[in-house]
Amino acid sequence: MALDLYLQTDASLPTTLENRFLSFEDDGYFWFLYPFLQNISKQTNKEIGPCEDSFFHGQDLDLFNQMIEQVRKEIASKPVIWEEYIGTVIFKGERKVKKIYSSVEKCELEMLLLKLEKALKKAKSRNIGIFFFGD
Repeated sequence: MALDLYLQTDASLPTTLENRFLSFEDDGYFWFLYPFLQNISKQTNKEIGPCEDSFFHGQDLDLFNQMIEQVRKEIASKPVIWEEYIGTVIFKGERKVKKIYSSVEKCELEMLLLKLEKALKKAKSRNIGIFFFGD
């Protein structure tokens, strides 16, 4: 699973990695941000996820700036490193369930937010958008 973010003019599939500015894997960073991204999805009727493609431009980009503020408020009280729930494994026949967690470092998450913030500024100044490209 991956979700790559590109700066571009439209919702066409990227032909090069040149404009990719951020990439999420199936890890704690993505799953921590997932509820915030889903909030944007609900407001725009555009799905954001590892199996979806979506394009945001214009006023929709303001929602991401609001999201960044919300995330920063949320992580202010978090420890330097925490374990984020990312899924559950079910062992067939054993009636056993195991929850899976992934470490999130606050400073690394802040770096991701800064990259997104920088890309949002570029997109607005160039009148382009951000394309979310899911696997």
